Amino acid sequence: MFGKNISGPGLKAMVWSSTALYILLALLYFLPVELPYEITFPVTVIAIFSLWLVPVPMSIALIAAAAGDLMGAAGNFMSQMECFAVANLFISLFFLQRLFQTGKASVKNFSAILTKKRVAYLIVTGIGVAAILMMSMISIVPEVPSGVQRAGVAFYSIVVALMFYSALMQRSIFYAVGAFLFVISDFILAWDTFVEPIEYSRYLIMVPYFVSEWMFYVRATKYRVGKSILLARL
Repeated sequence: MFGKNISGPGLKAMVWSSTALYILLALLYFLPVELPYEITFPVTVIAIFSLWLVPVPMSIALIAAAAGDLMGAAGNFMSQMECFAVANLFISLFFLQRLFQTGKASVKNFSAILTKKRVAYLIVTGIGVAAILMMSMISIVPEVPSGVQRAGVAFYSIVVALMFYSALMQRSIFYAVGAFLFVISDFILAWDTFVEPIEYSRYLIMVPYFVSEWMFYVRATKYRVGKSILLARL
């Protein structure tokens, strides 16, 4: 975004300094001492760094996630859900842009690269994502108070499913695992909120969430933490 010329040692220093601060603030959240709006600190840090290190759609997604944390800390569930819906839509946009801007995937040759293996992968992952979405629609959405809130949760479930599926089309295990952890975090949060309380929900929700946001952030930078694994050669 603002830091197009950041590379080499400078990029590495920014990525790891922001990561260190992120981990520190995430650990602070789990300490017995409570600070006002402490849940907002970790993602806000990487959202700020993202202005220099990652493409615009991912940066907007992180900013929207930080805003969602703020709304959640303020007790405004609907605004929190709206912010995270925006975050997931921009992550999906980032993934779709990346899909057609890298590798062999393009509008012109897209049909040519859809081999049987790739089509099978898309079908299998699509069925898996659809199953998760259906589970949410059957087990969680009916438990949400009827009206705008229920409709909002149903729509949000679709948005998260879209984000997850688009993540599985990428060439990075970071994006796939990050998206999966986000889905797990959201599912546990929704179950704990609308179905029945879950023991240790604070950890089961926030640990996957914090890890997923970091994975999205660090993989979107030009710095490579580890070797990418080709999940879908699209």
